[in-house]
Amino acid sequence: MIFLPIMLAVVANVFYHVASKSIPVEQNAFMGLVVNYATALVASALMFWLTPHEKILVEAARTNWACILMGLSITGVEVGFVMIYRAGGELSTASLIVNILIALAMIAVGGVFYGEQITLRKIFGAILCMTGVALLTLK
Repeated sequence: MIFLPIMLAVVANVFYHVASKSIPVEQNAFMGLVVNYATALVASALMFWLTPHEKILVEAARTNWACILMGLSITGVEVGFVMIYRAGGELSTASLIVNILIALAMIAVGGVFYGEQITLRKIFGAILCMTGVALLTLK
């Protein structure tokens, strides 16, 4: 069952990065986000109505701080990638480098805030990741 969501995330991320790199340089990055979020709002509202749900106010009342933080985080991710690509970041490596650095940060977050074990295997994997980032960024 996890295969389909993984494939959705992979395909959506490929389109996301192609779109991020293709946003016109002349356009204010934040206007691009306004259009992005308007599109996401319409798509999310449609999917809400097409999937099983409680009344809209019941569902809205279930919202907590995490939804707000996620919205702010998504804004940061999107602006970050638009700026990376505008600064000349390569489509073939920018996402890889960012995701490796995220994975490294998540080892610490998982250990500190969620009690996940930081094993020798994870430490070795982190060292390999850092080596990969170094190799990808060297000119």
